[in-house]
Amino acid sequence: MLDDILKNKAQEVEAKKSRCGLEEVQAKLRAARKPRNFYRALKQPGISLIAEIKRKSPSKGEFRADFDPHMLAKVYSENGARAISVLADESFFGGGTHVVEAVANDPDVHLPVMYKEFIIDPYQIYEARSVGADAVLFIVRAIDPYRLPEMIALVHELGIEALVECFSAEEASLAVEAGAKIIGVNNRDLQTFQVDLQRSEEIRSVLPGSVVTVSESGLHSRTDAEKAEAIGFDAMLVGEALLKSKDVGSRVREFVGLTLRAEDKR
Repeated sequence: MLDDILKNKAQEVEAKKSRCGLEEVQAKLRAARKPRNFYRALKQPGISLIAEIKRKSPSKGEFRADFDPHMLAKVYSENGARAISVLADESFFGGGTHVVEAVANDPDVHLPVMYKEFIIDPYQIYEARSVGADAVLFIVRAIDPYRLPEMIALVHELGIEALVECFSAEEASLAVEAGAKIIGVNNRDLQTFQVDLQRSEEIRSVLPGSVVTVSESGLHSRTDAEKAEAIGFDAMLVGEALLKSKDVGSRVREFVGLTLRAEDKR
């Protein structure tokens, strides 16, 4: 699946470049709002929740009949999430750069926003900042190892952060050597889409204490959040469990460990 996505992404990026050149994107970037501190948001006490906005996934299909990015972002902001991840991929996940832009500049949203995309080209980094994103996602196995340091350096030069996603201890080591300050461990292998929560513990154990760590995918309850926190994770990225809920706000509060309000207990 990842191979198919990356093949499509290469064509998509080239098409974007032909429609809107880098100079035009950089001009828009200069007018973008000031970045919010994604790193600091994840370093707050307790395990921080990065709540995700996506319409669908290749393995799960559509998540909500009433998909509304504005509503979701507002609910996430009001109920204890510390950052928001928005899918920028349209073909496979039903998102788009325009969706990231709408959330990142929503007057009701004050959390840092991550541009979650299959980034293979520096053009996409400039694009992310130009629409107001405060962070981008890198997938180690999607980027040539020799290019990863320069990609991370560009992100930091633009005043934002990179969440560098790994699937193995070897990839985690590459991320550290490349200068990653925030490392995510994906429990779902994008080649097979199988979920293995043991992945987090195994890889977290070899990461230095100097990096911020994020447990991604396959977390479905407060118990999962507590397990991730117990083995040393600073944050968790949760999408499906929130998006499929009938009461998104209550589900967010459950994940972050907030006491339920009286009306929620009835």
